[in-house]
Amino acid sequence: MYVSTCCLLTRPGTKREDYAIPFGITEVTEAQHFVGREHELEQMHRALSGDGSRHTVVLHGLGGIGKTQMALAYAKRHRNDYSVILWFNITDETTIQQSFAKNAERILQYHPSAARLKQAKLDANLDEVVQAVKAWLGEAGNTRWLAIYDNYDNPKVRSNRDIGAIDINMFLPDASQGSVVVTTRSAQVRVGRGIAA
Repeated sequence: MYVSTCCLLTRPGTKREDYAIPFGITEVTEAQHFVGREHELEQMHRALSGDGSRHTVVLHGLGGIGKTQMALAYAKRHRNDYSVILWFNITDETTIQQSFAKNAERILQYHPSAARLKQAKLDANLDEVVQAVKAWLGEAGNTRWLAIYDNYDNPKVRSNRDIGAIDINMFLPDASQGSVVVTTRSAQVRVGRGIAA
């Protein structure tokens, strides 16, 4: 029996397409010669597969070894597993807020009735935009999303004394659903299953 994925119910009265946004990542350029890394990609897939509850993978390793490209390869390979894939650059607080604003625009393009997002954009308050996107990701029927937090290289951890260090928890949705990938140079980031890249 053939069942179209566009009509799969995520909960009574809610269809998967209620939160769908076509795949498209413009925030990062794909490397022309990305080497497979099949083992790591399979580890990511196993760690992020599940029952709809929150699953998080932290790709960590030295700069320039391909963490971003692995996250992109995973997103492209498994794009049909998710209703939406959002990319956030978490280099610093300004950059992550701007990433939330770009993603809010993208969400509103396909879901103009997202009232809280619309109001936050009108107010031009980036803190409110962050909260509105997090709330949209936390809606009860919105469970099949993937959020990639790239370049989390200045994390707020015990050993980092930089006053500009970022607490990623401030930018993660509060709901316990969806999938998250974090790329970082720090092996001390403990928000999910660590995978050495």
